Amino acid sequence: MNSIFYSVITLLLLTGGVLLLMREFNKPRNAEEQASATQSIPLTKEEGEDHFSTLMNAITPVWYWRVNHEYIDFLHATIKRMTMTQLNDIPGLFDAQRRCSDLNSAVYKYYDTIKKRCLNGEEVPHSDLDVLNLRQCFREFSVEAYPSLVALVWPEYQRPWINPDEV
Repeated sequence: MNSIFYSVITLLLLTGGVLLLMREFNKPRNAEEQASATQSIPLTKEEGEDHFSTLMNAITPVWYWRVNHEYIDFLHATIKRMTMTQLNDIPGLFDAQRRCSDLNSAVYKYYDTIKKRCLNGEEVPHSDLDVLNLRQCFREFSVEAYPSLVALVWPEYQRPWINPDEV
């Protein structure tokens, strides 16, 4: 009976030793191997689309697209119909319009960049630089740039200040 007990204990110790050696043998050797071991498997195209959709829904303010369409309608109704004399009579109009145009273009640029990355299988985190820049463009365009443009062209229709966090 004692020999069976000692045999089982010996087998368990040998198995534990082999498992410990296998674990040490399979560890990554340097930081590069360790980083590649922690990277996730690339997303499929469908998973990338789902991730992109979820990401955009999480970071886009609920009021942004309404403001964006309002800006486009405003351009067609006012600035594109003005003569050069009318445009020159309003100081700061060119700068305000250029700022809105640049921010609007930046939104679409970041949007496209993030979409391409997601469709290529990358899981873009909320802390990514492109995502943070996109959020800043959303906020700056709709809270600062567009309302100041409206105030220049139609001072009587200037939007009252609203805290976006309360919307």
